[in-house]
Amino acid sequence: MEVCEQRIDNWLYRLRFIKTRNNSQKIIKEGNVRINKFKIYKPSIKIKYGDIITINVNKQTLVVMVNGFTKRRLNYKKAQELYKIL
Repeated sequence: MEVCEQRIDNWLYRLRFIKTRNNSQKIIKEGNVRINKFKIYKPSIKIKYGDIITINVNKQTLVVMVNGFTKRRLNYKKAQELYKIL
C-alpha cells in the first residue's frame, strides 16, 4: 500500500532536512516551518503530494515540493528523489 500522507516532523527527519526527529518537532513548534504558505506549530500535521514546504533553519530558507514519502530515514541520494527544490 502506497503512503499518500505523512506527519511533517517525520518527513523532515526522514528526508534529512533535520538531524533528529526531536529537532524537527522543535523547529516546527518555534514556527520555522510553513505548509503552502501557512505557518504551522504542530508536528503532527499531515502533508500530502504537491504540498509546498518552507523551512527556515540556521538563517537559511529552503522551499521544496513534496514528491513522495518513506517509512524510514533515507540516504541523501534517495531522499533527494522525494522532493523538488523550488
